[in-house]
Amino acid sequence: MPVISFDDLIPQGGGTTAGKAISFDDLIPKRQPQHLSFEEGQRLLEEESKRAGIPGAIDAFGRGIVKTATAGFADELGAGARWLGGKVLPWRPEVTYQQALDEVRGSNQALAAEHPYADGAGQVTGAVGQAAALGRSGLSFAGRAIDAGKGLSGVVRGSAADGLVLGAATGAGEADGDASSRMRGAVEGGTGGLLIGGAIPLAMSGAGSAARKVISPFLTNAQREAAVQALAREGVDVTAGQRTGSNGLRYAESEIGGKRAADVMERQGEQYTAAALRRTGTNASRATPEVVDDAFRRIGGQFDSLASRNQILPDAKLAQDLGGVWQDYASLVPESQRAPVVLDMINDIGQQLGKGPLQGDAYQAARSRLDKMARSSARDPQLQDALYGLRNSLDDAMERSLAQVNPDDLGAWREVRNQYRNMLTIERAATGAGENAAQGLISPQALRNATVNTQGRRNYARGNGDFAELARSGAAVLQPMPNSGTAGRLNAQSLGTGLAGVLGGGAGYASGGDPASMAAGALAGFAAPRIAGRALMSGPVQSYLGNQAAQGMRLSPTAQKIFNMLMNIEGSQEAPSVGRAVLP
Repeated sequence: MPVISFDDLIPQGGGTTAGKAISFDDLIPKRQPQHLSFEEGQRLLEEESKRAGIPGAIDAFGRGIVKTATAGFADELGAGARWLGGKVLPWRPEVTYQQALDEVRGSNQALAAEHPYADGAGQVTGAVGQAAALGRSGLSFAGRAIDAGKGLSGVVRGSAADGLVLGAATGAGEADGDASSRMRGAVEGGTGGLLIGGAIPLAMSGAGSAARKVISPFLTNAQREAAVQALAREGVDVTAGQRTGSNGLRYAESEIGGKRAADVMERQGEQYTAAALRRTGTNASRATPEVVDDAFRRIGGQFDSLASRNQILPDAKLAQDLGGVWQDYASLVPESQRAPVVLDMINDIGQQLGKGPLQGDAYQAARSRLDKMARSSARDPQLQDALYGLRNSLDDAMERSLAQVNPDDLGAWREVRNQYRNMLTIERAATGAGENAAQGLISPQALRNATVNTQGRRNYARGNGDFAELARSGAAVLQPMPNSGTAGRLNAQSLGTGLAGVLGGGAGYASGGDPASMAAGALAGFAAPRIAGRALMSGPVQSYLGNQAAQGMRLSPTAQKIFNMLMNIEGSQEAPSVGRAVLP
């Protein structure tokens, strides 16, 4: 078989085909051009752009971080690295520093224009990181002022110093040309940064105050809010004016609140009275004579039941207590004016205890006599205190005996004793002067006075006893406003009556000019305060006016430092422009 060479494949005939020379390239199959539709071409371009866009966006994000973190000197730093690379790396062509700077700036600008969102996100990230680092490191002048607890003026001065430094650095970094141009840029940037930095704390303070005012129109202090919360735990509702302590709001509620305000006050009085009565084991909303009498009967019956099955064991403590009562009474009252009943009762008790334990019925009888005599001796406070002292001495002795021989009754005994002691406070508070007391409503002031008188001024001052917090909270929040003669009340009255009517009549005259229009306008004016009063006392409005949601809306010192520095860093980007605008 003959061997075929490559030349044998070339057609013979002078090496031409139709007069054309044939070369090796003529033997290679030609690729037919591919015709794409516009949609297919655009899809291919988009895919290619996405493949190149993701790395480009990451690059833009990173360059944005460096730009902010270096105060605008990222171009110079990049140009320095490019120039040095041309000197030491054989595969990098050598360039001058200016050529490298032009190359880096052109690349940065093109990348930022192609990926503006990534570049902006990088700058924000860099600003936040720089602000956190500077704010916490102690390098911030404003941060030092905040840590030192200085007021707004001190923070303004510190922030202005921060702005000066950052603005000067940014102005010098963004400037082109020689050292004089960069010095001019530093002066312009520093001037603008000084102004922007000083304005930042003022703007933050003003914006924060305005925001808190919108959210919570009437902020109150911590002590008043604690009293409000104590009343809320007792089931006592308060108005927005009472919660915030705003006199203007309280006057408005009183004057234009109308029947709704009156209903709120009456319900509030019942809630407060019910809270006080619960401390005696009584479930009622008014301390009427019938309610008070029933409470004493119930508590007395419980005393009788416990006493009938127990006895008092004589001990040295009881003898000391009885002797102490007599010594106190004798030291306060001259012998000629002493009531013999005190010593007589001590002798009777001593004789019975000398025979052995004091049985329950004898204790019950002695206690009942002492209690009745004490309650009827209000005009002789020394005698009343002595009689109550004897009764308390017997009660204490019974409690010690129960702890020894019948501990199962000890808890019930202590509860009944406490209810009885609280009932004495209720009795005094409910028998005071005034319309509310006559209707069985206990006012905070009456409860406060009764608590001091029956349970001791020192206990009240120290917050001891069942009524101390309730009386103190009620006196702080539920005090009535002055009835007349105050400017706030007179303003509220004029708003609620004459002024609204006059304005309404004037509007009617202006609109129609005839008597009918004036009368209609006046009637509308007089009706307006009623409508406003109903709106004021409505649930949503009361909740809004009384809310304290903005009470805790204050940045912590660390957050203040970081946020102030962040605003200064962002402001430094505009500082050169501000400086050029204000400098000659």
